[in-house]
Amino acid sequence: MNAAASARGHDEEGRVDLQFRLLAEMLPHMVWAARGDGAWDYVNDHWRTYTALTAEQLMRAGFAAAVHPDDAARSAAAWRATVERGAPFAEELRLRRHDGAYRWFLARGEPVRDGAGRVVRWLGTCTDIDERRRAETGAPGQVDGELRWKAALLEQVGEAVVESRMQLVEGSDRRRLVLETARDVTARRKAEESLRESMARFRNIADHAPMVIWVTAPDGSCIYVNPRWRELTGQTEAKSLGFGWLAAVHPSEQEEAAETFRRATARREAFRIDYRFRRSDGAYRWCIDAAHPWIGPDGEFLGYVGSVIDITERKEAELLLRESEARFRQLADAMPQIVWTAKPDGSIDYYNRRWLELAGAEDAQVGGDTWISFLHEDDRQRVLDTWSRCVATGAPYEVEHRTAFPAAREPRWYLVRAVPIRGASGEIVRWYGTCTDIHDAKLAEAALKEADQRKDDFLAMLAHELRNPLGPIRNAVELLRHTAEQQPALVRACGVIDRQVSHMARLVDDLLDVSRVARGRVQLRKERCDLARLLRHTAEDYRSTLEASGLRLDLKLPAGPVWVLGDPTRLSQAVSNLLHNANKFTDPGGRVTVALSVTSESSAVVRVRDTGIGVDPATLARMFEPFSQADRSLDRSRGGLGLGLALVKGLIGLHGGTVSAESGGIGHGTEMVLCLPIERSPGPPSERSAPPSRGSSHALRILIIEDNVDAAESLQALLALYGYDVEIALSGPAGVTAARSFRPEVILCDIGLPGGMDGYGVARALRESVNLSSPSLMIALTGYGQEEDQRRVREAGFDMHFIKPIDLSSLQRLLASLTLSPT
Repeated sequence: MNAAASARGHDEEGRVDLQFRLLAEMLPHMVWAARGDGAWDYVNDHWRTYTALTAEQLMRAGFAAAVHPDDAARSAAAWRATVERGAPFAEELRLRRHDGAYRWFLARGEPVRDGAGRVVRWLGTCTDIDERRRAETGAPGQVDGELRWKAALLEQVGEAVVESRMQLVEGSDRRRLVLETARDVTARRKAEESLRESMARFRNIADHAPMVIWVTAPDGSCIYVNPRWRELTGQTEAKSLGFGWLAAVHPSEQEEAAETFRRATARREAFRIDYRFRRSDGAYRWCIDAAHPWIGPDGEFLGYVGSVIDITERKEAELLLRESEARFRQLADAMPQIVWTAKPDGSIDYYNRRWLELAGAEDAQVGGDTWISFLHEDDRQRVLDTWSRCVATGAPYEVEHRTAFPAAREPRWYLVRAVPIRGASGEIVRWYGTCTDIHDAKLAEAALKEADQRKDDFLAMLAHELRNPLGPIRNAVELLRHTAEQQPALVRACGVIDRQVSHMARLVDDLLDVSRVARGRVQLRKERCDLARLLRHTAEDYRSTLEASGLRLDLKLPAGPVWVLGDPTRLSQAVSNLLHNANKFTDPGGRVTVALSVTSESSAVVRVRDTGIGVDPATLARMFEPFSQADRSLDRSRGGLGLGLALVKGLIGLHGGTVSAESGGIGHGTEMVLCLPIERSPGPPSERSAPPSRGSSHALRILIIEDNVDAAESLQALLALYGYDVEIALSGPAGVTAARSFRPEVILCDIGLPGGMDGYGVARALRESVNLSSPSLMIALTGYGQEEDQRRVREAGFDMHFIKPIDLSSLQRLLASLTLSPT
């Protein structure tokens, strides 16, 4: 090639590249171009706008400048393989938007070859398919963007497009040729030659584009359409030109398509239109036909350049979405609950018919924050804070509140729930919620709570009233024992009364404890304790009871300690209940065995086995349920309230353990099994505080404040028998007065005193008195043994409390440990 030809070639390259850039900047797609070796050397403005990166950054890194980290290696490998093979490129990947969000794109590239078949250029596009990906993954959302762009651009567009309106010399008026000067003829021939070369290069590039490309004259008639259109529609090239392409448009949409072209041409403005075109196999496909004006160097309108993009998948997704939305609304309108949806920012955009009926609103009034005005003023801020927090964090929304609808007679309670629906990239695209009327349930719940409280109050009162007479009975029995040592019949009678009083006290305790355990109101005072030692002491305390029933007690305990973290009192209570159960259901001559073993690194197992009457399978399955009865005979010789084992299950459960029962059936005994977690943390067992020692002994001065005369006088007589100096007062004020004159070292004060001063008032008055030195010990006597009662006892100033009827042996040990210094 000579120098002139080389210069002309470079000049032609420059003009063609300029026209390619003009075309690429006008098309509404992300366009890129690369050299034959795969290095990018051009991106259009859509790339720069979408990524907020410079052209230099994008050309230097290519896809890697904005690709999602999870897609980077895959897309880079695919591009390298494509360049090496020289094959068309197609890959789905996520690209980072200027705001940091990622969207899915279909990246396509086509090779452009020279006469020798070598790839000299790559032309490509990136098409937003984010909505299509959402539809494929089932994530709802608006289907607004094109789902499949089939686009590529021309690297160089020849001047033939710009000058296509020119008529060829052969068709010109002969008289004009005669008038032309030699210079004009030479210029025209050069222009014609340039035109042919440009058109040839344009067609070579456009014919390889992976999308439909078309060009029109200023009047809107098609002067070029690439082979992709002919492949899709089966039209010939001649049939496609002019306005023949309209024949491939669906008959019901041909007139609208033609009118859009005519109107846009008259106004010389960009346009886009959706229509269906007939494919070569006879099927119709939806497409977007978009075009931009082609403006010449002097600002003249040269026609349109446009592209056709298949959007059938998007249209089908839109149709499915509309159908789904219609079904959803139809279902929502049939529901008795309120159904609503909200945008990602939390603003409501739909309510079903139920809400409209209650709110007295129309469809046009739905949306925004109108729902807030119906919230009960006492619930409003709590509800708004919760909703704002859920919208910000994406957490599911659940709240109960009152709503005052105009159609309702009063504010009603609703349970409101909502869940976020997320898109393919994890972003929230919608909220779906319901409001369920729970007003009647809330009223019923409140009534149940009130009834439950009344039941608690009744049980506490019942326990108090039952315990009160048990105290003087027990005191009288103890007095009789001291005076009837030589009368065996009287001693036996005292034993009968004492056992029955103990049984009655146990029934009252079980009744209250089961109720408290069931409501989670038992507070454990846990400490690190030796389970083997606890079992030994509990069993030994119960040995005399078992032997009195003609039963033998065997202990199989390890020599070393087995540490557990628990409340010793409650654990002992559970084991005592099992021993009581074994005693009740085992005939004289039988045996009760208490065994402890460590079966694993984390569990200790307590087994209480008896040789009693056994349990049938039906009873075994329900024996830990409250009020379950093993003895259903008419005489109820072995019956009870059916609460003991239920209490055991509850107490062991509070310690993180389990309880079960095993039996070979009727006549084969029963084995109760307790499993408790072992405590592995180091540290000595907790020491319980002992009463203070006060030196050498002398008669303690004890004041009894009790309104029940029988209880007061019988306890006074019993304590006097033990050698104590005892006085009584039958009311709170009398007790305070007696304390000031008698100066007691120990005060036993009933809590349920009548009149204006109960036991709590007595304790506060005595503690605050400036004329009375503090007594050594203030002990509360109460028939109310619930946790709340015990807390109030401590807060009033009592040192300890005894639940009626008093365990006289425990009281005697306590008093015997208190000695005072000589005066």
